Amino acid sequence: MKLDAIKFNTRHTSLSIVRTDNTLELRFGADLLQSLINIKNPHRLELKNLEYLSGILLFLAAPRNILLLGTGGGSLIHFLKYHFPQSRLTSVDFDTELQDLMHQNMLLPEADENLHYLNDDAAHFLHHCHQQFDLILVDIFDRSQSPAWLLDLPSIRQVHSLLSDQGGVAYNLLIESEHSFKLFYRNLTRVFEQQVLYLPVEGYDNILAYGFRFRPPQREMSYYLQHALVMAELHKINYHEVLAAIYDSNPVGSGII
Repeated sequence: MKLDAIKFNTRHTSLSIVRTDNTLELRFGADLLQSLINIKNPHRLELKNLEYLSGILLFLAAPRNILLLGTGGGSLIHFLKYHFPQSRLTSVDFDTELQDLMHQNMLLPEADENLHYLNDDAAHFLHHCHQQFDLILVDIFDRSQSPAWLLDLPSIRQVHSLLSDQGGVAYNLLIESEHSFKLFYRNLTRVFEQQVLYLPVEGYDNILAYGFRFRPPQREMSYYLQHALVMAELHKINYHEVLAAIYDSNPVGSGII
């Protein structure tokens, strides 16, 4: 049963939080769904675009240091804390009021020894950070689009510089212009020396892109199918569907696959 939304305003955005019997929904602006939390199992990813974002884990060792750009409603934080409890997770978001509201209304976990929240602009953070991460997840938007600065070559280079030698980045993107995406992906391919993948999300406007700082070993599709089966059981995500989207969108032998 859907209940009335509670509406809030921060200095940066307007939002509403809707509670049903089983879920918490975070919506921005004109009813744009940003986060969906399963109340009984908050670690489960309920939105397909975030499931596809997590697909990068099919190609990485378990990450020890993780960076999340964009805290939002906390879906990814729940997922990462549950599946990688010993890993160090840093989440960056510039809207401190939003973060407080998420703690109060969306079950956002409090900071602890392995979870750190930084209130900073993501572009500023990338420019000044000197840490390295095994996994970077980029999930930031300006209203309903990925911010233009995020797609530029300097930002891609900064993200690349923050990755460990065995690290990877996954972008969750909303880009209206096909030309803008092609330019972004060309720059991503250049910076990551062909070690990239992209995949659309069926039923969504989102496009996902992965970049790897290392050259993964060439493997047969059968290996990834078996690996996806194991990961699917752990994460309760249909990784075979994610793999199908990857193989449908990326030529075999062009880099990762």
